[in-house]
Amino acid sequence: MIVADDRSAAAFEAGPDEHALRGALRETDPQTPVVVDFDETLWLRNSTEEYLDGLRPRFLGYLILLALDVLRPWLLLRGPDRRHVYRDWIRVMVATVLMPWNLALWRRRAPELAARWRNAPLMEALDQGGSRRILVATFGIDLLVAPLLKAMAPRYELAVAGTLFSGWRVRRMGKRAALESRIGAADLARSVAVTDHESDHDLLKACGTPFLIRWPDASYRPAFSDAYVPFLYTQKGKRSGLNYMVNSVLLEDVLLVSLAIAWFMTNPLAGVVGILFLHLSFWAIYEIGYAENDIHAIKYEENPKIWPGAAELAARVKPVWAWFTAVLLAIPGVAILVWTNVDMLRFVHDDENLGRAFALFLGLWTAYLAASRFAFWLYNRMDVDSRSYLYSVLQMFRVVGYGLFFYTVLTGALLLVAVVLTRWIPYLTYRQIGKRWTESHRFLLLMFFSLLAVGGAVTKGFTFFDLHFVAIVSWLTVSSYRRLPAVLRKVRFFGAVQPKGAVEPKGA
Repeated sequence: MIVADDRSAAAFEAGPDEHALRGALRETDPQTPVVVDFDETLWLRNSTEEYLDGLRPRFLGYLILLALDVLRPWLLLRGPDRRHVYRDWIRVMVATVLMPWNLALWRRRAPELAARWRNAPLMEALDQGGSRRILVATFGIDLLVAPLLKAMAPRYELAVAGTLFSGWRVRRMGKRAALESRIGAADLARSVAVTDHESDHDLLKACGTPFLIRWPDASYRPAFSDAYVPFLYTQKGKRSGLNYMVNSVLLEDVLLVSLAIAWFMTNPLAGVVGILFLHLSFWAIYEIGYAENDIHAIKYEENPKIWPGAAELAARVKPVWAWFTAVLLAIPGVAILVWTNVDMLRFVHDDENLGRAFALFLGLWTAYLAASRFAFWLYNRMDVDSRSYLYSVLQMFRVVGYGLFFYTVLTGALLLVAVVLTRWIPYLTYRQIGKRWTESHRFLLLMFFSLLAVGGAVTKGFTFFDLHFVAIVSWLTVSSYRRLPAVLRKVRFFGAVQPKGAVEPKGA
């Protein structure tokens, strides 16, 4: 048990939380009112988050909350601590105004939810006084709290709560001021207060016997905390802390594929945008394999390398929603590429109907996604040693496979092959020898492309070294700026240094 201040510490320092509270209530006058917090105290969940999590249709509710968290309209309002004061109220109000039927659904679910998460030990302690006045004070919204409270304890009074259109008022004024206007300062000063959060410090200081208790079964579960979020697992589960979506997926995959293919398109900028949409579509499916890979690693590998929290994030990857996201992202990508660069598509003739070309491209792209998904599915079910060879196939799906859909030139094709080698050879070394390469990934890419470029020069002669080649080498050199100078500084020539063990002649 945690008490609010030193004046009550001596009285309640012993025993489990509910036992100490029972003792305190026995020692006080039966006419002494009790003020109790609702969320995560009287009810062991958060009413606001549970209501928002229950929004139906679920996908529309998620989009509304996502848009609010991106736009953050509460920052446009005045006053201190605007997130605390306005965020929950705005989320509930906007979601309810846009989807008003959810209030009826909430009232229908309230009895079952109330029974599931009622704080039985606390309620037993509060009810031992018989007719003692129990006042519930919450920052939650009355339309959400009232049905739960009615199902749990109809005798308790909902004394303080926000409203649907002015839910910010209670948070701004604080529970103390709200209660004093309801029961008076004198009654509040002799009351017993029970809450779980330090934000009620004004109430705890004003009441006669304060309790600040953390209930072990209480849990704050944000709305849609188990919902599928595209690319979340890649960013925080598989490659936590590395900003992988930006550094590897966007600034490497998308950039290099665009450099290899979009360079010669009729509309290069539109080509880059189209490739971006396609690759995000691809990654929505590829991420399923990532999550599945870690789940299998936990089950079957002796020493799996799993980031903390990865299992929880993996459970949020929903294949059905991933496929929905992939198709949704593919549609604008395919449309942009067909309408702006149809001459670059391998399977479409210039005079072909664009609508038919769009449908064909989208169908082929979906089949490509299915093939990549099968490859990753197979990879995750192979033994660790054997999968090191199939890893190269996965990397080819990531970059080289775009050559199935678009015309490119030898320089671009060699760049994409170099990307595959840069990822596969270090992985093969790790799986077969057990040692990880410490060399810079970007520097290795420059080295592999330079090596393959020799073959390109042998094939095409000096015409291979065109502006496209210069642009690729320039970018790879710039992206290796940290490693390249260090490599050059270490270069030594035998004739310029003293051989090991050499002794300078006497008299020299």
